[in-house]
Amino acid sequence: MGYDRFYFLKKAYGIYPGVTAPVSARCLTAHYARRQTKRGPLRAGLDALVGLAFKAWIPWRATKVQKTFGLDDAWRTRAVEIARARFADPNDLALFRITDPGQLDDYIRRYEDAALNKRINPLGWTARCVLADKARFQVRCQAASLPTPRTVAIVRDGRVELKADPAGRDLVLKPADGEGGDGVVVLEKVKDAADLTARLPKGRGVFVVQDRLLPHPSLLGLALDALPTVRIVTMVDEVGAPEAVSATFRFASVAGARVDNMKAGGLICAVDLPIGTLGLACKGYGGGDHAVHPVTGATIIGRRLPDWPAAKGLVRRAHAEAFSDYALIGWDVALTPDGPVLIEGNGKPGVLMPQRAARQGLGGGRYGALLAYHLAMKP
Repeated sequence: MGYDRFYFLKKAYGIYPGVTAPVSARCLTAHYARRQTKRGPLRAGLDALVGLAFKAWIPWRATKVQKTFGLDDAWRTRAVEIARARFADPNDLALFRITDPGQLDDYIRRYEDAALNKRINPLGWTARCVLADKARFQVRCQAASLPTPRTVAIVRDGRVELKADPAGRDLVLKPADGEGGDGVVVLEKVKDAADLTARLPKGRGVFVVQDRLLPHPSLLGLALDALPTVRIVTMVDEVGAPEAVSATFRFASVAGARVDNMKAGGLICAVDLPIGTLGLACKGYGGGDHAVHPVTGATIIGRRLPDWPAAKGLVRRAHAEAFSDYALIGWDVALTPDGPVLIEGNGKPGVLMPQRAARQGLGGGRYGALLAYHLAMKP
């Protein structure tokens, strides 16, 4: 519970990137110039104190990261130098493979992402956010005739509301407000409604029970026991139309894993947006690179995702027709034998995964351009 609270606290608070003058990605220069003119003396003083504390924290952080990643003393010395000069977290330097300060010109710092997201996607930070509730997300998708896994049951505080016959199916149980694959349970070979009810949680909370989807046959060498998904981020462009601005493929690295998420040790790789080919894979939180799957030996780099134009079309349509009240959405899409299927949407998709997978910052592409555009539109 303590870890969860710290995790959400980090996402809820974004610090100012500097002591007096901001040091961030080039795409955010105008945004921070506006912020500087609007800050009162108390806020400016607080930002300066936090900034000084951040700089003092950097050497300790670099030492910890060095041990975690097994890096040498030369890396730590260089990381402290870069982090202090460019106001960066040494952990991000390791994750994003930063070796030259100039690389940070296009990287959006993770610690500032929450504050930026709050400004352009305020609905995502309220109790009314349907993207944070899998049950309400499903209802909105169904109203717009968007493909999603069939919902078999909704469980509210132990009370089961059946939506479809579960007999003879493999099902997936998910906490309605879960993140990162937490709490996901696979219910194999459900016999009937009574069997399903007996296997469902009895405590408080809301859960969604859905059909377990199978991956497209062309992905079997990467799927293992977990359904792989592709995270496609869409952002509303300058004329009000959703545009795909980044894509990252996620898949299990070990047999027996039930989810593909980074927190479960999954692999990630960037997807070439125009044609849907995969880049070099890596784990989200460290480890080596993989051109082939470490378990199956299946080729990763250069592999083309199936139904890629349809997947991009699906998320653009979903954003435009059913979720236009959000400026930015990270979609988790399953590529199945029946075509792309929406698993969920995220109003706070984050910047770690796409920047680590692509080995380049989001600020240098359309993500950065549209982020700057939306920030400029905010008073």
